[in-house]
Amino acid sequence: MKKLRFFAILPFLFLVLNSAQACKCKEHPVLNKENCELYQTILEGKADSITICKDGYSTAWFSVLNLFKGEAYASVSVRFDCSSDCQMNIMKGDTWIIYGQYYKYGQLCTDFCSRTRKLIKEGDDFYTALNTMSYQDELTKLETIFGKRKISQKPQNDKAERILLQPTAWWKLWLLLISVVVMFLINFLVKKMK
Repeated sequence: MKKLRFFAILPFLFLVLNSAQACKCKEHPVLNKENCELYQTILEGKADSITICKDGYSTAWFSVLNLFKGEAYASVSVRFDCSSDCQMNIMKGDTWIIYGQYYKYGQLCTDFCSRTRKLIKEGDDFYTALNTMSYQDELTKLETIFGKRKISQKPQNDKAERILLQPTAWWKLWLLLISVVVMFLINFLVKKMK
């Protein structure tokens, strides 16, 4: 009887254990210029704000401290996974080295399996084991490989792009009045054609 119960539970255990997988990444290669070709932008930044997790992704806004590869403004947004086994935990005030790629115009993205790493001031830094070098050593190596690039200045009209322009109350009234006149005109023409 006990053997029968064991065999009845066995398929359930197999399903549970099979679905409980941790994030698996390839081992990071040695940091050199050739291995950095995978990334369009490499920068060091401090997280200023983070959006809520929606549809599995979140966006963090970083103040760029150092730019090593690519182009970036003084403030950049970086999209990251916030819900899967490979989710990232970016918090306001954290300093990160971001290895990113553009997934759409002006929007960087990064993931847990890239070389992206957080500056950990106290305690064990698992990124050191993963990347085979400390945070400071990695910064020094990036500066040796790429040097520091100039951070682009935002265009003056940047704020205007974010303003939602709506018609004034008078324009709304005129648009409503014109719409009503056009509807009566169409109604009149349709009745006349019959």
